[in-house]
Amino acid sequence: MNRDFLEDLATKLRGLRRERERGLFYGVCAGIADRFEWPVTTVRLFAILSLIVFFLPTATIYLAAGLLLPAKPLTFYGAREDRFWRKAGRRNSGRCCP
Repeated sequence: MNRDFLEDLATKLRGLRRERERGLFYGVCAGIADRFEWPVTTVRLFAILSLIVFFLPTATIYLAAGLLLPAKPLTFYGAREDRFWRKAGRRNSGRCCP
Protein backbone atom coordinates (compact mmCIF):
# COMPACT_ATOMS: atom_id res chain seq x y z
CA MET A 1 0.00 0.00 0.00
CA ASN A 2 1.37 3.34 -0.91
CA ARG A 3 0.80 6.63 0.83
CA ASP A 4 -1.49 8.08 -1.85
CA PHE A 5 -3.89 5.14 -1.56
CA LEU A 6 -4.13 5.54 2.22
CA GLU A 7 -4.69 9.29 1.98
CA ASP A 8 -7.42 8.77 -0.63
CA LEU A 9 -9.11 6.16 1.56
CA ALA A 10 -8.93 8.41 4.61
CA THR A 11 -10.49 11.26 2.63
CA LYS A 12 -13.39 9.05 1.54
CA LEU A 13 -13.98 7.73 5.05
CA ARG A 14 -14.14 11.21 6.59
CA GLY A 15 -17.62 11.84 5.21
CA LEU A 16 -19.05 8.49 6.27
CA ARG A 17 -22.33 8.83 8.16
CA ARG A 18 -25.29 6.65 9.03
CA GLU A 19 -28.25 7.16 6.69
CA ARG A 20 -31.38 7.02 8.85
CA GLU A 21 -33.88 7.74 6.07
CA ARG A 22 -33.04 4.72 3.91
CA GLY A 23 -31.54 2.51 6.60
CA LEU A 24 -33.00 -0.67 8.04
CA PHE A 25 -30.82 -1.33 11.11
CA TYR A 26 -28.79 1.68 12.26
CA GLY A 27 -28.44 2.84 8.61
CA VAL A 28 -24.81 1.70 8.25
CA CYS A 29 -25.20 -0.03 4.86
CA ALA A 30 -27.22 2.88 3.48
CA GLY A 31 -24.56 5.31 4.72
CA ILE A 32 -21.76 3.32 3.05
CA ALA A 33 -23.76 3.16 -0.18
CA ASP A 34 -24.44 6.89 -0.06
CA ARG A 35 -20.82 7.84 0.63
CA PHE A 36 -19.24 5.65 -2.05
CA GLU A 37 -22.16 6.06 -4.51
CA TRP A 38 -22.92 2.34 -4.68
CA PRO A 39 -26.39 0.76 -4.86
CA VAL A 40 -27.82 0.12 -1.40
CA THR A 41 -28.95 -3.38 -2.36
CA THR A 42 -25.41 -4.35 -3.35
CA VAL A 43 -23.99 -3.15 -0.03
CA ARG A 44 -26.70 -4.98 1.91
CA LEU A 45 -26.14 -8.22 0.00
CA PHE A 46 -22.40 -7.96 0.64
CA ALA A 47 -23.08 -7.36 4.35
CA ILE A 48 -25.39 -10.39 4.56
CA LEU A 49 -22.89 -12.57 2.73
CA SER A 50 -20.04 -11.49 5.00
CA LEU A 51 -22.33 -11.99 8.01
CA ILE A 52 -22.91 -15.60 6.93
CA VAL A 53 -19.22 -16.31 6.29
CA PHE A 54 -17.59 -14.20 9.05
CA PHE A 55 -20.33 -13.73 11.63
CA LEU A 56 -18.48 -12.43 14.68
CA PRO A 57 -16.14 -9.90 12.97
CA THR A 58 -18.92 -8.57 10.72
CA ALA A 59 -21.41 -8.24 13.57
CA THR A 60 -18.82 -6.50 15.76
CA ILE A 61 -17.80 -4.03 13.04
CA TYR A 62 -21.43 -3.33 12.08
CA LEU A 63 -22.50 -2.68 15.67
CA ALA A 64 -19.44 -0.51 16.33
CA ALA A 65 -20.14 1.51 13.16
CA GLY A 66 -23.79 1.86 14.14
CA LEU A 67 -22.86 3.21 17.54
CA LEU A 68 -19.84 5.35 16.60
CA LEU A 69 -20.71 6.88 13.23
CA PRO A 70 -22.61 10.17 13.35
CA ALA A 71 -26.07 10.20 11.82
CA LYS A 72 -26.68 12.10 8.61
CA PRO A 73 -29.11 14.99 9.20
CA LEU A 74 -32.64 14.34 8.00
CA THR A 75 -33.44 16.21 4.79
CA PHE A 76 -36.32 17.01 2.51
CA TYR A 77 -37.35 13.85 0.68
CA GLY A 78 -38.88 14.96 -2.60
CA ALA A 79 -41.78 16.62 -4.38
CA ARG A 80 -44.31 14.06 -3.18
CA GLU A 81 -43.70 15.03 0.43
CA ASP A 82 -43.85 18.70 -0.52
CA ARG A 83 -47.31 18.25 -2.09
CA PHE A 84 -48.51 16.42 1.00
CA TRP A 85 -47.48 19.20 3.39
CA ARG A 86 -48.84 21.95 1.14
CA LYS A 87 -52.20 20.19 0.96
CA ALA A 88 -52.24 19.60 4.72
CA GLY A 89 -51.41 23.26 5.37
CA ARG A 90 -54.32 24.49 3.22
CA ARG A 91 -56.71 22.09 4.86
CA ASN A 92 -56.00 23.37 8.37
CA SER A 93 -55.50 27.08 7.63
CA GLY A 94 -57.87 29.41 9.39
CA ARG A 95 -59.03 26.87 11.94
CA CYS A 96 -58.01 26.59 15.51
CA CYS A 97 -58.85 22.96 16.12
CA PRO A 98 -59.63 19.94 13.90
